[in-house]
This record gives sequence, structure tokens and C-alpha cells, in this order.
Amino acid sequence: MLTRTLYFLRRFLLPHILLFGIVILTGLVAAAASGLGIPVMVKYVFPVLFDSTQSTETPDLFRIFPSLADAPRSTLLAVAALTMPAMFFVRGVAQWLNAVMVNLLGIRILEDLRMAVFDRLQELPLSYVDGSRKGDIVSRVVTDTSNVQNVLGKVANDLIKQPLTALSAMAAFIFMLFSYSGSWVFATCILLLGLAIWPVVEFGRRVAVKSRRAQEAMGDLNSVLQQNLEAQREVRAYAMEEQQIRSFAEATDTYNSNVIKQVKYQKALVPIVEVVTALSLSVLLVSARSSNVDLQTFLAIAASLFFCFDSLRRTGIAYNSFNAAQGSLSRLEEVLREPNPMPEPAEPRHFPGPVRGEIELCGVNFRYDENHPALQEVNLRIPAGQIVGLVGPSGAGKTTFASLIPRFYDPTEGCVKIDGIDIRDLTYRELRDQIALVGQQALLFAGSIRDNIALGKTDATPEEIGSAAEAARVSVFLDGDKTLDTELGQGGTGLSGGQRQRVAIARAFVKNAPILILDEATASLDAESEREIQEQLDSLAQGRTTLIVAHRFSTIRNAHRILVFDRGRIVADGPHEQLYAECPLYKELYDRQGMDKEAQSA
Repeated sequence: MLTRTLYFLRRFLLPHILLFGIVILTGLVAAAASGLGIPVMVKYVFPVLFDSTQSTETPDLFRIFPSLADAPRSTLLAVAALTMPAMFFVRGVAQWLNAVMVNLLGIRILEDLRMAVFDRLQELPLSYVDGSRKGDIVSRVVTDTSNVQNVLGKVANDLIKQPLTALSAMAAFIFMLFSYSGSWVFATCILLLGLAIWPVVEFGRRVAVKSRRAQEAMGDLNSVLQQNLEAQREVRAYAMEEQQIRSFAEATDTYNSNVIKQVKYQKALVPIVEVVTALSLSVLLVSARSSNVDLQTFLAIAASLFFCFDSLRRTGIAYNSFNAAQGSLSRLEEVLREPNPMPEPAEPRHFPGPVRGEIELCGVNFRYDENHPALQEVNLRIPAGQIVGLVGPSGAGKTTFASLIPRFYDPTEGCVKIDGIDIRDLTYRELRDQIALVGQQALLFAGSIRDNIALGKTDATPEEIGSAAEAARVSVFLDGDKTLDTELGQGGTGLSGGQRQRVAIARAFVKNAPILILDEATASLDAESEREIQEQLDSLAQGRTTLIVAHRFSTIRNAHRILVFDRGRIVADGPHEQLYAECPLYKELYDRQGMDKEAQSA
């Protein structure tokens, strides 16, 4: 836990060290006013105002400030009356400034933390995202960061102020106790103080463990919920409502169980510290009575001891709350420290001129895991401007092959080159600026149709967007109700599947990249929509190096060349006529689909 805390302090606190210094300064003033101010008033000021006529000893205040000895009692009363509100005014202003600065510091740190986690997710390869549950990732970015922010906002002030108050009160307690030869009392109280510190540390450790489990359970809960919302059609079609309710209830029960265990340790701290405080005050009372300590001195020592234990109690509460955030911090740390096996090149190369789009794969092997090779011994050159179809059974490696070109994954062995340059030597931005992608599911973002088209080229002019929309025939479904400025919901809600696909094609048109990847771009459309969309795709592919991951053979009728994949290998390469005559697998796939079409037409 210490290593994790130091890591976060170094990375997220140091940039705000000036603000942190203000927090410490205001905390010191507030702590001194609380821990020292009141015991000092009780010890030095009150005995002067309420001095017994039978007392023959000179009050401590007069020994420190002899000039006050001759002052009238009314003057002393006025000074004392003004000192009390002045002290509490200073204490109040310092506490207010401290609270504001602590919260401001917490907000800035959490802003940096949330952005750091989100930025890291953009840097990590797709294999990390694909191997993680989406609901758990959302829980880390949103719930865990919010949990840390809430804890910092509530307890960061006490984590700084209360330990300082306890130290101030302890200093006053030690000074006054040793002034009256109470060393054994001091030793006893220190022993009891140590007894009070033990549950703070031990319970804090257990709270951190329970908090981690609770946050993991929250990630599971979010995953169940997200999966249910994304699969509502399937849930209802297969009458899975009861099963889904049970899964959600089990995840909820697991989360609640861990939260209750965490709360039990958090809430046990206060009564334990209060009992120890009472024991300490009892020891002090007995020792003071046996040592004939006067009332004012006893009250001063007791006040300092009380402030010490009360600050320790508040520190323990804050520490437990902070430990409750340790579970979230550890989950965030996992993301921040997740190694990136596909970093940007230290010394990137650049394309010397306009990119032609020649693609070459040299000795490429790729595995998602050790036991399941996805591509094996791929050696291939695709000339610039060539349209290449990728066909084969499901899981044969077609999409994996296409995913290597924009460097969604790195080959396990071998390399991928564009125009003779290893793509690992290029920055991601420069590489992906040369590639346009249209996938099976046209993912649109919340915003206008115009905004979604402009994602292909953020500096596109209105004329370029309009031309791309026309080329993709987006204008076909624009009418009085829908325009380029029509706002869409998340995922492009408000448009049909074919309409969303046309917007995605327009995005590729406006990007005007030399390399185009069509990953089963019409697989989710009906036959009529596919025929309409295919015309725009054929137009888009002209003059570009194009890879077409084909589910339907009709999408590769204009391909110059077809690659046949089987179990991660390219088993055939050539035009349709040659493959139909020489490759049994290709002939089988083609004929099977032809029979399907005949059955559909029948």
C-alpha cells in the first residue's frame, strides 16, 4: 500500500506542490489554534481571571509577561474576552481555507487521475480491451475515480489537519505534565495512546482489503448490467429474463456482502478509541488527585489529552475512509501500470512522400494466445491500388490479417510494411492517417450526421463533407426531418442500419486514404440494402489498395485478387476463375453460398 501511495503522490501530487504547501500551512495554523490554543487559555489565562484570593503563588501568565501583573482586572478581562474570539476567528478562517484548498487539490488530482487512466486506455493495445470486461473498465474509469474523489473530498482535510492537531495537543500535554513531574502518568497515557493507534492501523488494513473486493464486485455488477443492456433482443427472444435477474441479484449480493464487511471494520474504530480516551482521562484524574494538582492545571492537561485522542479518533476515521479508497486506487494503478507491448517508436520514421499503399507481410505469425495460432507463415505483397478479397471459413484468420495493417495488433513474428517501411517504425497517427476502415457494424457517435462524417477528416470543409455525403448517397435519406445537422443518439440511434452504413462510408470518402479496409461491411444488411451499399463501396475502392473481408462473395466481384484463408494460413491466392478451378475450399464456399441464394430465391 505504501508503494502505491508513493506512486500516486509522486505522479499526481507533485504537479500541485504549491497548492499542497498552502494546504499544509493552513492546516498547521488550524491545528495550532485547536491543539494548543484552548489548553493554553485554560492553563494561563483562566487562572488570572478566576485567581483565588487565598493563592500566594504568582500566576504563570505574570511570570511570562511581568508587565501584566499591575494591569487592572478589567483590562485583563477585556484582553481575555478579545483573545477568545480572535483565536477562534483565526482557527475558523484557517479551517475554511484549509477545507477549500484541500477540496480544490482533490478535484485537480482526480481530474489528472481520470484523464491519465483514460489516456492510458487509448494507448493500450486492443488485446487489453478485448481481454477485459467492458463493464469492469467503465467501473474503473467512472466508479473507482469517483470513489477516490468522494473520499478525498470528505477526509483529505482531516488526514492533514487532525494529525497536526494531535501533535500540537501532545506537545502541550507533554510540556504541562513534565512541569508537574508527571512522568509516570505520561508513560501510562503514551501506552494507552499506542493502544488506540493499533486499531487505526489494523482496521485500516482490513478496510483496504474489503474495499478492493467491493470494487471488484462492483465491476462484476457493471459487467452484468452492460451485457444485459447490449443483448436486450436476445434476452427477450430466448426468455432469459429470470436468468438475468438471478445473475444481477447474485452480483448485487456479493457487492453488498463486501460493503457490509468493510463498514463493520470502519464503524468499530470509534467506540474503541473512545473507550481508550476515557481510560486515559481516568488515569489522569486519579494521578492528579493523588499529586494535589490544582483544578486549572488539571483542566489544561485534560483538555490537551482530550484533543490528542479526539484528533486521533478523527484521524482514524479519515484513515479508514482513505483505506476504503485503496481498493479503487489499486484498480486504477493496474491500468496505469499495465505494460504496453506496442509502444510508439522512440525514433519514428516518416513516409518520404505521398503514400502509394503497397502492403507487404514478411514471415508473419500471430497468436492471440500460446495455444491458438491465428496466422501462420504469411508472406505476401499487395501492390498499390490492388483490390484484394479475403475469404475463408469463420475463424480462418481473415479479420486478424486485416487488423495487422492498421496495427491493431503486432505480429508475434515477422513484420508488416507499407511502402517498404515497417509499420512499427511509424507513429500510430501517421500510419492510421493512411487507412480508412468500414466495419460490419457502422459505429456512429452521439452528435450530428455532419460531425460523424467529419471524423474521417477533422479539418474537412463543408464542401468536402457534402461531396462525401453525396458520393455515399447519404443525401438519399435526407429530407425535411433529417439533414446533415440532425443530432443522432449514442450508436447512431435515429438511423436504420443501411443509413448508418452510408454515413460510415461517407466518413471513409472524406478521409480519402490510400488504403481501405472493408471488414464484412454489408454482412448485417438485407439483400436490397447490400446491393445499394455495394455500389458506394465499389466507387470508394477505386484507386485505393483495398482489403475486403468477405462474408458474401457478391462483395468481391470486382476484386483483382482473392486470398483464401484456412486455419490461419493462406492456402490459395489468385483471381476468381483460377481459384474456382484449382482450390477445392474456395469452390465449396462459393457453391455453398450460391445454393443459399438459389434457396432464398426459391
